[in-house]
Amino acid sequence: MAHWYKFALYYLWIAPHVLLAVVAVFIYTRRLHKNFPIFFFYTLFETLEFLLLFSAYMAGHATGVWYRYVFIATLAGSTALRFGIIQEIFNNIFCDYPRLEKLAATSLRWITGFLVVAAIVSAFYSSGTAPDNLMLGVKVLERSVTIIQVGLMLFLFLFTRMFGLSWRSFVFGIGLGFAIFASTMLAAWTLQLTALNEHSKQLLDLLPTGSYHVSVVVWLGYLLAAEQPVGAATYPVPEMDRWSGELGRHLQ
Repeated sequence: MAHWYKFALYYLWIAPHVLLAVVAVFIYTRRLHKNFPIFFFYTLFETLEFLLLFSAYMAGHATGVWYRYVFIATLAGSTALRFGIIQEIFNNIFCDYPRLEKLAATSLRWITGFLVVAAIVSAFYSSGTAPDNLMLGVKVLERSVTIIQVGLMLFLFLFTRMFGLSWRSFVFGIGLGFAIFASTMLAAWTLQLTALNEHSKQLLDLLPTGSYHVSVVVWLGYLLAAEQPVGAATYPVPEMDRWSGELGRHLQ
């Protein structure tokens, strides 16, 4: 392993989580954890996960079964929290539109149930050891959540003006950070399907952690900038509310 690659690997593993701990402190001191409790818990969870896995790695347990089970459990927890953050973002956007908020919550609950079942089925019918089966199930869940996250974030960016969401607001910053990370992950998974040489594979391994570093910097930047609340919608609220009510009745 080249010296520069080892340095980049450690830096992109350590630095984002150090900054994420700073993000957690800012969220708490500015009392944003009351509006974004899941995202706040996510920052704490990711920081503690890093401390646990990094300590085990430095102690030489990176190839053991215990390390793999911890990695699988923390990956599953992180994936579940990311999906919860999607719900939290839309709750903050739709807070002035009760019917849309209820519709979004119901839809996400059904999607969550479907993804969990798909992950369990994939793990159950896979061949291999128990850790490998669990890893496959969690990977299915993670990739499904990532695809949904990209789609929902695209929706968020397309309709920011309709819902009166300022691009300077913290809720937009949360969505932007996850959009960067999720879209990069999808690109990395696609590139893994192509024929790559060893050097290209090493560079590709740095892509997810590098994009996560960018995402954390985005969150920190939005925290340091002036917070702009969700404003009034550009389009009339009654028409949007009527539309959401009609759609809700069709889905019942």
